[in-house]
Amino acid sequence: MSASRLVRVLGSVAGVLCLAACGNGASASSTTSPSSLPADATVSESFTSTLAVGGTLFYSFSIAQYGNVAVTLTGVTGSDLPDGLALNVGIGRPAGTTCTPSITVAAAPGDAAQVTGTYGPGIFCAVISDSGMLTAPVKVDAAVAHS
Repeated sequence: MSASRLVRVLGSVAGVLCLAACGNGASASSTTSPSSLPADATVSESFTSTLAVGGTLFYSFSIAQYGNVAVTLTGVTGSDLPDGLALNVGIGRPAGTTCTPSITVAAAPGDAAQVTGTYGPGIFCAVISDSGMLTAPVKVDAAVAHS
């Protein structure tokens, strides 16, 4: 088969595939739906660790499907806690012995998620770090909800 004939055959095949995939637009009623909606968080994991002055800690978790993720800093205890204490809380990807956050916020402990996002399947991490307010190590309690 010559090169020019092969190009014409491949062009014809591509055209037929495009018409089949695109349709003719003559449908009387058409509904579109998102290709994939994020799954609700159905898994809840809690973790506790000690955060050093100027330090960072992280907790890795696996997401099974595209869905919502929420990280909640539930408690901070220790001696000499400053008034209005806020720590940096984020969601990211583990990178060796660290966690590289894609989103970080300064947050005080509470019952509501301080950081949320929608992510695909894979390994992720919740990261918590000193915002510069700590004068002594603290015990951090946190929770991660994901799909």
